[in-house]
Amino acid sequence: MESIIHQNQVMLYSTNYFGTIPYFQAIAKHKKIVIDLHELYKKQSWRNRTQILESSGPLHLSVPVIRPNGSLSIVKEIEICHKTDWRKDHWMAIKSSYTHAPFFFYYGEQVKELIYQEETVLYQFNHTLLKKILHWLDLDIEIAFSEEYSSPLNKEDFRIALDKKVYSLEQTPYIQVFSDKLPFYPNLSILDLLMNEGPLSRRYLIS
Repeated sequence: MESIIHQNQVMLYSTNYFGTIPYFQAIAKHKKIVIDLHELYKKQSWRNRTQILESSGPLHLSVPVIRPNGSLSIVKEIEICHKTDWRKDHWMAIKSSYTHAPFFFYYGEQVKELIYQEETVLYQFNHTLLKKILHWLDLDIEIAFSEEYSSPLNKEDFRIALDKKVYSLEQTPYIQVFSDKLPFYPNLSILDLLMNEGPLSRRYLIS
């Protein structure tokens, strides 16, 4: 596991499950980031959700979690619930959505392996995803974890700015799987960009 460093040296981010394109556009600007493990866990956020594109439009996928201290649970305490076969559901949804994407043949089975990893702690599960995605994007970024909670100074803090159900950010259109019958949907999961753009995803994020 990556070493813990003082978060005032780098930018603080929330943990994300297959984070959004805006999330990775922000991360790509840094050499080091810190994942905040001490913020209160927020339900129905990107911490355990992602949004892909299926034939009828955007689809949310959510990882079921256990909050041991209810609404006072912090991120590092959140565990993944195994009472449902959510891994199968997520993989089947991703496979159905992207099997005809140009780069599914390359990323597909690797994404499946990530989803089926046996990690039971959410932030550690997401950490494995993040490392693999940064590798795919050829982004050399050091990842560390917070030692304590640090309150956001303003709304520009990435833990706030990137914690939106709907982004107002405009994205340069790229060809999506269902472009022949659907309008362009921006700000989806990084999976959508990778499946459609492959190695060009890095250029898209940093342009």
